[in-house]
Amino acid sequence: MIAFEVVQFRWLWLSILFSSMSMGVGMLAQGWLVLEITDSPFWVGAVAGIQGLGLVGFGAFGGTIVDRLDKRRVLVAVHLIGGVIAFFTGVLVITGYIELWHMLIIALIQGLLMATQLPAANSLIYQIVGPQRLLNAMATRLMAMNMSRIIGSLSAGALISQYGVGSSYLFGGISSIVGLGFLWCVRDSFQSSSQREPFLQATGHGLKYIWRNRNIRGLLFLSLLMEAFGFSHLVMMSVMARDVLNVGAMGLGYLSAASGIGSALSTLTVAGLGDFKHKGALLTGTAFCAGICLVFFAFSPWFAVSLVMVALVGGSLMAYDVTMGTMLQLLSLDDMRGRVMGVYGLTFGFTPVGGFFAGSVAAILSAPIAVAFGGIIITMYVASMFRSITRINPRE
Repeated sequence: MIAFEVVQFRWLWLSILFSSMSMGVGMLAQGWLVLEITDSPFWVGAVAGIQGLGLVGFGAFGGTIVDRLDKRRVLVAVHLIGGVIAFFTGVLVITGYIELWHMLIIALIQGLLMATQLPAANSLIYQIVGPQRLLNAMATRLMAMNMSRIIGSLSAGALISQYGVGSSYLFGGISSIVGLGFLWCVRDSFQSSSQREPFLQATGHGLKYIWRNRNIRGLLFLSLLMEAFGFSHLVMMSVMARDVLNVGAMGLGYLSAASGIGSALSTLTVAGLGDFKHKGALLTGTAFCAGICLVFFAFSPWFAVSLVMVALVGGSLMAYDVTMGTMLQLLSLDDMRGRVMGVYGLTFGFTPVGGFFAGSVAAILSAPIAVAFGGIIITMYVASMFRSITRINPRE
């Protein structure tokens, strides 16, 4: 783990380990809570879609903010606000005052926070470890996220089963505050060196830079599709657990934990590759595998097989994700990296937007058809773009 040779990265890694637990628990609890309130797969997708709209609508601006401010301080503010929101939601649920409109507003705020958090975290990692350690650092970052996802998923499933969904939100809030404490130990200045041009002008320059760079533009479009049709299966996980596999909240925790285990193992493998040269081939291979496994997961009637399939899906998606993030950063100029990663983070908003689409399809047809459709779209697109993507050679 060459990234751990940098002391500052060790503190950041610990912060990611705990703060990501809050995010994972929040996604798991959100789907279950909306199901309890509405008993509707459509609203599960709709609430996620509102979160995605916040991320998509603010994504480019979030990247500009990151390019202008100290990245560590931006993350401190985001994690603090996220922890407060988690506690607030838990109190509303426990006291019985939670309503659907609360969830819609909370989801929108979370989307806005993610639009700033994602480019800030990615750009901060680059500043701390540099280009040669970047693939390893991005992989170990996602490994921390998936380790926390495993713990958080099992904990959330047990808490929901024993004490109700409100307790899982409180658990997520505590995790966020602990992560904030470790982030405070990253002591250095991470101010951007970019010029102080007007905010909207800086945003426009970033968008023009992305549009004129064919490789970056192509990778971002692939990311949009992967988020909308691949990662969006996470939004439907609660519906698959309750209405298709009939395994309840604890089963939902096991499904999410299995996905986390697959993700952790795959990111550990990618981290072990070091400065792997054939990043384009790694990207397309893992994306194609994710699409195939999604189809098998969608139509599996057996819980044990579903656990294996969702683990393979999670592993493939995480290996793809770490490779995508690395390639985009290596392809970007230093003074444009925050804005490129901001638009990359914008594509993450298509996970909940895709979840809204999947929820609509599930309400009309079925959840398995909605999930399988996403897998088929991914498989067909990656197969058609295999040669062009594998030829992309990021600067080293």
